[in-house]
Amino acid sequence: MLDPVPGRVAERGSVTVEFALGLPSVVMVLALAVSAIAWTLDVQAAQRGASEAARAAIVMPDGSAQAVGERVSGHSGVTITHSGDYVTACVGGRKAPWPPYERCATARAVP
Repeated sequence: MLDPVPGRVAERGSVTVEFALGLPSVVMVLALAVSAIAWTLDVQAAQRGASEAARAAIVMPDGSAQAVGERVSGHSGVTITHSGDYVTACVGGRKAPWPPYERCATARAVP
């Protein structure tokens, strides 16, 4: 069908086609943004868990301090190492499609 204006071809349906092509891109960008926010919150929780586990390891046995770190961070696999007066606790994790991470915190036992 020709457009009522002479010399111009009708563009019926072009908006629908553009919407159908553009919508998946917008959805993909929003999904990646939400996923990146979730990853960031997960890394922050791991850091909090490592900090609490390091503090707890100064006054508690390692098993109890690991339980504190796992409870705070929501991750299993909290590692605790002792070096003199210092205690280091590390929490690691992975949330696809983002890279794996490990967050560590060190505390010092004051004599």
